Amino acid sequence: MRVTMKFRSIALISFSVVLFWGGCENSSNSGPAEVENFPCEDGMAAGLYPCNNIGLYAHIGLDQLGAVRANDIWGWTDPSNNKEYALIGLYDGIGFVDISNPNEPVYVGKLNEYSASLKLAPEKAKEEFPACTFGIGTSEVAKIQGEGSTWRDVKVYNNHAFVVADGQIHGMQVFDLTKLRNYNGTFMEFSEDAHYDLIDNVHNIAINEATGFAYLVGYRATEACGFARNPNVFGARDTTGLHIVDISSPLSPQFAGCYIDHTTENQSAVNAGTAYIHDTQCVNYNGSDSEHTGKEVCFSSAEGSVVITDVTDKNNPTTLGFSGASQMQYSHQGWLTEDHRYFLMNDEIDEGNLGRDTKTYIWDVQNLEEPIFVGHYTHDTPTIDHNLYIKDNLVYQSNYTSGLRVFRLGDLSRAELIPVGYFDTEPSSNAVTYDGAWSNYPFFKSGVIIVSDINRGLFILRPNL
Repeated sequence: MRVTMKFRSIALISFSVVLFWGGCENSSNSGPAEVENFPCEDGMAAGLYPCNNIGLYAHIGLDQLGAVRANDIWGWTDPSNNKEYALIGLYDGIGFVDISNPNEPVYVGKLNEYSASLKLAPEKAKEEFPACTFGIGTSEVAKIQGEGSTWRDVKVYNNHAFVVADGQIHGMQVFDLTKLRNYNGTFMEFSEDAHYDLIDNVHNIAINEATGFAYLVGYRATEACGFARNPNVFGARDTTGLHIVDISSPLSPQFAGCYIDHTTENQSAVNAGTAYIHDTQCVNYNGSDSEHTGKEVCFSSAEGSVVITDVTDKNNPTTLGFSGASQMQYSHQGWLTEDHRYFLMNDEIDEGNLGRDTKTYIWDVQNLEEPIFVGHYTHDTPTIDHNLYIKDNLVYQSNYTSGLRVFRLGDLSRAELIPVGYFDTEPSSNAVTYDGAWSNYPFFKSGVIIVSDINRGLFILRPNL
């Protein structure tokens, strides 16, 4: 199975996508050097996708990926040849797409889900589905475990991919990405090279590449963290924080520690009361709080709170500070500014629960022990915000049905963001639903941006910012 993008006329042939040539040179001097096939012209790309300052290299649909739906996304650059790859989460594995020529990406292979995963029967899954309890987590298609997992997450360290899944007992897969160099025109299917089984279903994984530690969040209770583990009870994640794994030797991951702190529960929030962490970013801290300079610190989105934890000592992680906001509904995911001064967070259910436009929450974290909520930046869309990342003072935010939104950092002490571009991967809707852009990866040196869309697959984009 191979996807090769030729871009001459709109057609679908087997697993190849053929689209017309865009034909117009882009005059911008910013962004990647490669001119995209479908520039953003008069507010549209390829005659289909609303856009501003972001053009389209290529799109690979779910049918070309052989998938029912897509979820998370990350990237890898092969250090031997600087080839860039998109790693896209699918319902039953991770797809690998060579985007080194972004106008003609090639679907080179797939890591299949862990073969020993426990799949629940659909009727039982409807009763005990372990992932999110709102939005797509309550839909019929999300609950059919025979199809795989709606929630799969992947990160990269030392040329290896680390993969977790929330919709099944899956553990953590480890895959040697250098195997992608063996592609010779024939689609490749892989199994993991190593497996970490001290944990079952996991919602997300973060990796501090500077230290070689992985942080697993949104997981079932495990004996390693001091809780009874019952393989017959699917879910049971009411006391889960950070499960820490030493991945410095990627093919031999080792349990390193746990962090759970019930004092961080913020009772003002709708989903508070569990000390559950949904997502995290862990860094070697280099901000203005000199007391903690050089320490390894995690900034976590924990449903009811933003929680800051010193994880330098894996045997004894300690809470530094935590904070909520009066109308925060669900602290979903966030990212630090590059100077470690501010933390920007998305709330996944405030739009639906409170009936308001998209809001990005901003905390001043210059004092790690007393994070201060600054305020909201309010978007001009009603859609649900999901995942955001920050690079070169630009915020790349995936907002479900309104697609990728890009902002320049303004005066964050006043919660100011400046819109500079967007690309709507879901042009048919701006509804407050869990469809559309799941996440993005803006960290390639080439400047290419990749976006995963639940319903439409992989988008390869060119920013002209």
